[in-house]
Amino acid sequence: MLVAFSWVLLAVGGPLTAWEAVTAAGAVLVAAAVLPIGSGTPLEPAFSEFLYQLPGPLGLSAGRLALIVPVSFLLSSVIPFRRAFAPFWFAGLIVLGTFTSVLLWLGEGLTPALLSGGRAEWMTYQVAVSGILSLVAGFALSSTRDGGGGRGWVLLGLGTALTLMGVAGAWGALTLSIPVFFSILWAIPATMIARGLHAWIGWQRFGVIWGCAVVLGSFAAIPVVWGQSIEARLQEAEGRLSRLGALEDIEVEGRLLDLARIADSLDNSGAEDVTVLYESWRLSGLADLDQPLRLQIEERNGAPGEGLRVGASDTEPQPYQALLAQGRRAGGVRLVHLNRHDARYILTAALTEGRMIVAVAPPFPIEPGRSVLGPLLRGSGDTERDALSVMTLPRDQVEEGGVVRLRNEDGWRTEARMQFSTGPAYLARYSVELPQILLAVARASLLTVLNLLLFLSFWFAGRALLGETAREKIEISRLVISFRARVTLALFGFFTLANALFGTVAFRTLEEASRRSAQVIAERVVEDAAVWYQALGGQMERLASQVGADLLEYRGGQLRDGSLGEVVELGLYEGWTPYDVLQSLDSNETTREFRESTVGGWEYVMAYRRLPDDDVLAVQIPLQAGSSALGTTDLLELLAFVVLVGAVLSLVLAMVAGRALTRPILALQVASESVGSGDLSLRLPAHRSDEFGAVFRAFNRMVGRVRRARRQLLRTSRRTQLIMDESAVGMVALDSTSRVTLVNPRAEELLGVRVLVGKTLPEDSVLGDPFAVWLDDYLEGGADEANSDFQVLDRRVRVRARSLGRFGSRRGVVIALDDVTDELRAERVLAWGEMARQVAHEVKNPLTPIKLSIQHVRRAWEDESPDFEEILVRNADAMLGEIDRLAEIAQSFSRFGAPSAPDMPLTGVVLQDVVEEVMVLYGGASSGVIFSQEIPQGLPLIVARSAELKEVLGNLLENARVAGGEGTSVVISAYRGVIPGTVILQVSDNGSGIPEDVLPRIFEPQFSTRSKGAGLGLAIVQRVVRAWGGSIEVESQVDHGTTVTVTLRLWDSAQSVVSEAES
Repeated sequence: MLVAFSWVLLAVGGPLTAWEAVTAAGAVLVAAAVLPIGSGTPLEPAFSEFLYQLPGPLGLSAGRLALIVPVSFLLSSVIPFRRAFAPFWFAGLIVLGTFTSVLLWLGEGLTPALLSGGRAEWMTYQVAVSGILSLVAGFALSSTRDGGGGRGWVLLGLGTALTLMGVAGAWGALTLSIPVFFSILWAIPATMIARGLHAWIGWQRFGVIWGCAVVLGSFAAIPVVWGQSIEARLQEAEGRLSRLGALEDIEVEGRLLDLARIADSLDNSGAEDVTVLYESWRLSGLADLDQPLRLQIEERNGAPGEGLRVGASDTEPQPYQALLAQGRRAGGVRLVHLNRHDARYILTAALTEGRMIVAVAPPFPIEPGRSVLGPLLRGSGDTERDALSVMTLPRDQVEEGGVVRLRNEDGWRTEARMQFSTGPAYLARYSVELPQILLAVARASLLTVLNLLLFLSFWFAGRALLGETAREKIEISRLVISFRARVTLALFGFFTLANALFGTVAFRTLEEASRRSAQVIAERVVEDAAVWYQALGGQMERLASQVGADLLEYRGGQLRDGSLGEVVELGLYEGWTPYDVLQSLDSNETTREFRESTVGGWEYVMAYRRLPDDDVLAVQIPLQAGSSALGTTDLLELLAFVVLVGAVLSLVLAMVAGRALTRPILALQVASESVGSGDLSLRLPAHRSDEFGAVFRAFNRMVGRVRRARRQLLRTSRRTQLIMDESAVGMVALDSTSRVTLVNPRAEELLGVRVLVGKTLPEDSVLGDPFAVWLDDYLEGGADEANSDFQVLDRRVRVRARSLGRFGSRRGVVIALDDVTDELRAERVLAWGEMARQVAHEVKNPLTPIKLSIQHVRRAWEDESPDFEEILVRNADAMLGEIDRLAEIAQSFSRFGAPSAPDMPLTGVVLQDVVEEVMVLYGGASSGVIFSQEIPQGLPLIVARSAELKEVLGNLLENARVAGGEGTSVVISAYRGVIPGTVILQVSDNGSGIPEDVLPRIFEPQFSTRSKGAGLGLAIVQRVVRAWGGSIEVESQVDHGTTVTVTLRLWDSAQSVVSEAES
């Protein structure tokens, strides 16, 4: 048990290496060879070395050999072999040289007793022979290379093997011997199979190899073993006839002497007489010889005591009393050989208290055994023994000669004519019936399937040890997961289910018919016994002889008597009538009742019949009688064969139906693949009248529409390509893998490289690494579109990208490239022109008052006006004001054009200090606007210029003051930004706000909602803040106020100084 447990742990612990698997399989092989198996089971005779002993030093029994052979499949599946090295005909050569030798070698240890016994022994030997031949065939097939044939060769080889098995079986039935050279013919199917094996690959090939090997071995072994079993049964029958006709039977003499010894021992131990008779008969082995026997206890006063009869007559042989008297006088044990037809031997043996036990042994049963003791002690396996029939002949017809063997319609028979010292001459005959052709085919098929299941189970178990049966290790064919396979399996399942239901119903019907047959037999016997009951005076033994069955008599529900009193004494029968049976008979509801009972493991039908004297007569009929009447065993074998054939036919029909159903689908699949590859001229047959015809017509219409759409697409593509080729904008289309699907010449010109469709964009374009980095960031990002400008020497290229849809983590895009150098130059010229216009406009306004003032002073001077001095001063002041206005205009345009000086670097600025300085100017304002600040302590330094920051705050506060009215509140606040490394500066007021339509234009130069000013304040603020690397945003709501948010960067004291140009 410890070894078995260790092996299980090893086997289930995971895939093993080759030598670990060999060790595990070898351990199982050793266990099968040495462990005590078979004792106390129905297979115990098969493990007897007296019935079979393998030639050689091992001397294995048939049962032990049948255990070792399947385990050898386990071992063979894990042994590492070299790759196939021989041509395909080498397999036939191995079979040619080994099959005959193996059959001769195995047959040397065979005895007739093994194959003439029960079916279990015959099947055990068949498993051993089939397994050894299958191993030979398996190694032969595994060693061959590709033979260049297809699967048809394998089917042809199996068909040839089936034909050879049929020929061998028929030859053996006719001649009782299969010539040795016949085994050579098995090389033909082996060669055929080897030629076509390489049509399979991988694990499927090995499965086919060993499956074909088992079929070959079984087909070769079954007819040989069957022929040997027929010969063994005939030899056994001849031996029995020889013993019947012999003057002496040494074996029977020895068993009779053993009976006397055992009876004396039991009697001295105080056993009851019935027990003495029964146990001495059982233990002496006479039951195993089918020896008829009449045992009788003779009391000291000469009265007969207990008796036991098995297949013997109740009538005493003529010399019985004389020999009994001699035995009393002589004492001890006395065996007399009479050679009479009714008593070959008479044994007398003295017991205690002057009693005697007498055994009468006739040569053959005078009355065929109707006692239950025979089957109880022989066992069910002997029910298949060939029946003996004895006929009387006139003494003048007895011819000299021994046992002869003859062929008859049902099979074979052995017979012998014999004559004893008394009585007539006899013709004794044993008949060996052969099964009909259909039954023989059924048995051979079932045995082959049994071998396949047994041997291949061990073979696949070995592959499982190596971890090669895991789902991921087995390359499943497409058919296993295809629609066709599912249809086939579904149909096969339906057919198999129907076969299984048919088999189950048929088996139940046969079983019920067997019981009903036994019941009919019991009913007929009990009715015949009731008819003869009064005529024979109620004597059970005579009544039993009349009806040919054992009878029981119940009175008042209790067992009163029986035809076999000794069996009644042994208590083997029911002592009481079942209550429900007795109640039914007493109520006169029926005159008969039937019940099933069990005696010694055998099932019986009990028939109860009410007699005229109110006793109850019972007869006990074995259910095997009903089975024999119907031939139930043969019917069950035929039924199993029909179910097997039905399963095979179901599989074939399912495959044919599956192929028929999936052929249109396969045609549709092939057509779809062809259309997908570009063949739009394909058309499916539309003449079908079934559903697939409608599908095919729809497919053809679809292909037609696709063909028309393709032509239209081609025309559109050509027009698009022409447009793109002539376009001044470069266009590049990329798929989800960043490969080019479309490009025009302008794009290649701007990129400066040759761009190939199907390849990625070249990395050596004139746009350089910045363009490649920008494109990768866009492809990996989530934005739908992006644009950027790239400087190439003196040219400026603007790139725009737009997404075409996402495929997984990447997406396809369209990239537009445009040279905007001339456009930017034109815009710059236009901008300067606009600026000049604005400057001229702004300058013209002050010049008009100045001109008027000068003209006024000149006219006053020419007129010698008395108040010339006053006029001069007044006009001079006016001109100076206008000149100051001109200076202010010039300064504003100068600040917009160059908001910061290049020689002023960015520095770290304390925001709170700058705010406080500005608040000094605006905190005491008398305009009615309230200014306040909320700047927390400890804010970090920001990147700016202190003077520019004051100007920015001044502009923002001035705008708030001018836009606000009486009571307006303006608040300056600051805090750390959500974005790391930033500070947020806000100027908020609760003034009138900015209209929504005006808000987008507030940062435009020259735009103002007031009549005064140049409209450059916010434009200057925006440019200054951007020069610091910050940003500015405005949020406003009419009648609620405005909030200007400036985002500033934190100053890192360790960073280098960044100039305005670098920013």
